[in-house]
Amino acid sequence: MIENVILLTIDSLRFEYANELTKFLSNYNMLTLRKCYSNGPGTNQSFPSILSSTPFLVHGGLRLRPGITSLAEVLVRRGFYTVGFHSNPFLSKRFGWDRGFMEFYDFLGRYHSPAGFVVSSSGWRKFIVKVMGKLLRGSSKRLWSIVNRLYYRFRGFALPYVEARELNDYVLNWVRENRGRFNRVFLWVHYMDTHFPFAPPDEYLSDTGFSSREEAFFYNYQLDFEDPDPAIVDRLKVLYRASARYVFDCIAYLLEELDRLDFLRNSLIVITSDHGEAFLEHGKFGHAYDILYNEVLKVPLMIGGDTVDTSIHIYDKPVQLMDLAPTIVDLVGAKKPPTFRGRSLAPLLRGEVSELDVYPIFSESAVPDLINLRYDTSKSIVSVTLGRWKLIMDKIHSSIPRFELYDLVADPNEKHNLFEEKRDLADRLTELIRYHLEDVSKLRIFSEKITSIRSKLKGEVK
Repeated sequence: MIENVILLTIDSLRFEYANELTKFLSNYNMLTLRKCYSNGPGTNQSFPSILSSTPFLVHGGLRLRPGITSLAEVLVRRGFYTVGFHSNPFLSKRFGWDRGFMEFYDFLGRYHSPAGFVVSSSGWRKFIVKVMGKLLRGSSKRLWSIVNRLYYRFRGFALPYVEARELNDYVLNWVRENRGRFNRVFLWVHYMDTHFPFAPPDEYLSDTGFSSREEAFFYNYQLDFEDPDPAIVDRLKVLYRASARYVFDCIAYLLEELDRLDFLRNSLIVITSDHGEAFLEHGKFGHAYDILYNEVLKVPLMIGGDTVDTSIHIYDKPVQLMDLAPTIVDLVGAKKPPTFRGRSLAPLLRGEVSELDVYPIFSESAVPDLINLRYDTSKSIVSVTLGRWKLIMDKIHSSIPRFELYDLVADPNEKHNLFEEKRDLADRLTELIRYHLEDVSKLRIFSEKITSIRSKLKGEVK
């Protein structure tokens, strides 16, 4: 029986780092899934799939939609004590991401950043944010960059998140204090150190050309997101790699300590990223909301632990982050809720099959207004990946949908748009997107009915 489920997520980690992660995990019987796709290009778009196995467009914003069952809620009903640790303001309690967690540490207000200021604002601060929203219109990358630069110039050097070592300390202290209290535990830890700005500790800077963490931190804000200088981006990529090494060391340490505390016995371990990071492969830097290329969609995914019995350690068929929650639910013997849209990968992990059928994988995004904490879902972009083929339907950059079709085997870097050459294939993939959007609409209606019924029941109980 699985006693503990450990979900470790790493913000903005690209897929090619799976090989580096695998080296750290050789002692933990892990299955590496080499073709895992995020269901969105950023945290706000991908985490609904991770923690609720539902598409971003069902929620349509930053808040976890009422009436949608979360993974933590399912695990609570199965007898797990649920606890989460992270410092991403967009995953805070304010947006409902604590749903199903018995203890939830988002450290909002502990760390300092413009995003944290916007999310946690109230009173006079909220008034300032509203004024900023009108002036900046919420989605200009250049203006956001200026706001960040001015903010840290005034405040001085301060990481905008709880760094990995400190986060590990919180997690391990909790495990030490609560060891033996609970029969089953679901532990979620989310690391932010590979998210912009990239500023690893000094000891990880020896081959980067930077002499201090503070120097590296402020160098990030020399970048103009609207017109990124390739020379600056190249240096930032070096810092990004160093940040990844730092996080991997911290994850290795966390697992070693959990093992020493006997917390890994009869445990399921899942390690992944919410999305990747672009370094000008298609002219964009970061995890831009308006692209669905694989530099932001392909992510590392490892699943294992002593509860997994599999004869394979590498899997090369496409899977998606939306499959994580159904897989965990299946492995712990719980019932999959009707709102989950992913499929279980448990047959692979039990050694029952060597591969799964190919199925369509959808990723989505829309135009954000993050100062006003909302998205305009009337301006959306959706992709479908089916085997070697990928179609992107873009309604962000034009009122008339623009289409891109790529052969991911012949053209893995997605440089040659085959839409005009293969219109019949593109039309069939477009139909899949249409069916998907119909399902999104149905799931929204279903969640509204569930919310209404729950509200009426609460009223009758009172």
